[in-house]
Amino acid sequence: MRLMILLKNAAMARDAERALHTSGFMADIFDDMDDAREALASNEYDLILRTRYVGSADGIDWLRQRAAQACHNEGTFVIMVTDNEDDRILALESGADDSVCSNINPRELVARVRAVLRRPRGTIIDLHQYEDLTLCKQSREVRVSGALLPLQRRETDVLEALLRRQGRVVSRSGLEHDVYGAHAAYCPNSLEVRVSRIRRQLMNADSSLTIETVRGVGYRLVSREAAGARACVARPRHDRVAPSASARTPAVAKRATARALCSA
Repeated sequence: MRLMILLKNAAMARDAERALHTSGFMADIFDDMDDAREALASNEYDLILRTRYVGSADGIDWLRQRAAQACHNEGTFVIMVTDNEDDRILALESGADDSVCSNINPRELVARVRAVLRRPRGTIIDLHQYEDLTLCKQSREVRVSGALLPLQRRETDVLEALLRRQGRVVSRSGLEHDVYGAHAAYCPNSLEVRVSRIRRQLMNADSSLTIETVRGVGYRLVSREAAGARACVARPRHDRVAPSASARTPAVAKRATARALCSA
């Protein structure tokens, strides 16, 4: 699961990210509301941890706008961080799922995050499914026709990002963001390595799906049959044509001449 941390205090944000990461959560830290809005528009977050004010942006107004636009049930939970008791009450009344103090114990913060994420939401999809492939968001188990697929955590993240788009192309940069986060450091070819391993695992499990590389763009989940057909069309034909005598190398020409004299 991916979380967004939107706190005005950088040290507080780092402490929260460290506690959540230790507990198995991936979190992106933002300190600018415009950057956060852009990330929310192009990526899926399960929970947002934010202070009331980030710059001049008021989190209470933001919560009310979400509620007015019927976006509060989109599957992203919100925990408001504020030391003001009235602000905490106001946040809950405006649509926040929980509200905590800034000096909260890291263990309690993680426990509250887990508790909020356990709550049912009408539009939360607990299971990603496409053809014979399923991924449970809670257990992180991936199955092909019911059989468990042994994947590493990052590989599961790659597959989840592709499953959410169900056959649509995911850009390389978008996939890297979903898997590694907005500001993480990673090896340039690590994504290709993980995609290659997932392909092998899908093939070994006899899945009808595979990951297709869309050159210069990104990746997508497609049926193995469709991917094979496109590969055949794209593959150039190399018809073998016997070289003319003039095109033969000197050594070949000498051997041909020698054979002709012997037969004579």
